[in-house]
Amino acid sequence: MGIRHAQGIVEIEEIRSLIISDIHELILVAASQTLNNSKCSFFLIDSLISSEINDIGICIIASTAGDRISLVRLAQQLGAKNILIEKPLGQSMEQVIELNNYIVEQKLNCFVNLNMRLYESFINLKHDFNHLQQLRGEKAITLNTGTLGIGANGIHYLDLLFFLLDADSATIVAGEIDERIIPSGRGPQFGDFGGWAMIKFFGKGELLANVFLSMSASSTVFGAWDIVGPHGRVYLSEVEEKRIDTLRKDDSELPLNRYFGDYLPPVEAKIESPFLGDLTRKWVKGIIDGEKLLPAIDESIRVHELLFEWLGKSNTHKTIFPIT
Repeated sequence: MGIRHAQGIVEIEEIRSLIISDIHELILVAASQTLNNSKCSFFLIDSLISSEINDIGICIIASTAGDRISLVRLAQQLGAKNILIEKPLGQSMEQVIELNNYIVEQKLNCFVNLNMRLYESFINLKHDFNHLQQLRGEKAITLNTGTLGIGANGIHYLDLLFFLLDADSATIVAGEIDERIIPSGRGPQFGDFGGWAMIKFFGKGELLANVFLSMSASSTVFGAWDIVGPHGRVYLSEVEEKRIDTLRKDDSELPLNRYFGDYLPPVEAKIESPFLGDLTRKWVKGIIDGEKLLPAIDESIRVHELLFEWLGKSNTHKTIFPIT
């Protein structure tokens, strides 16, 4: 993940130098071979701690989710003006709150990398929610997918729903966590979870959407979004790189009970799933230009609360989860 971030920002003209640090030397060797750029320098974390560097403009923390505060302290020591932290912010809600309290007390500029907000396809979808009369109003949204992991990707989806709907709160009506643990490529000490949840999203007390998310722990499928509005349906698939809109005529006078009356032929459009490094570049350029394109840590509390409420339905884990 750290290399992806570096690939995205190393070519930014305003970036004069880029420091990559890790606890394993072999990782640094691999990173140097992948990046192969004179702007880059490489430090073992112990060497970075003992260095005299104190003028970092931006620090990105892409490590595992266990002990974020110690790395935020290191970023402070290095003089970081802006800090981006990978999600989730911790392995429990208690860790997330502890981190947020520290950041607030220290008055740090910290953001969380909930980057699906930066996808052009979802920015356009949000625009259409607000401007196409067929899609304005209460919605029913479903996503049925496989072992993407609730901790790894489910938090992205939950945040995306807050973003798309302009929601300010959400309630889990019902849900389960699968018994099977999804193994992690980061090591046997980590794992993720599958399950399903029925969630209501609200804005200023008004119901905005009923959402059904299924993220199986026993399927390798990468699913698609299905969004049903008052007079239209949107199918959106990242894998197929397409969006299909099926809308009723905007001047139709047929009543609600005349289902599929006055509907136009489906319209298909191509979408693109961006390289994650490109999203990092977009955020960094935003910081340089004085824009804050990703949510601050305290803004992400509500989505972490929803994440851990869902994970808390596990029969095997209750407070600490091995997600990363």
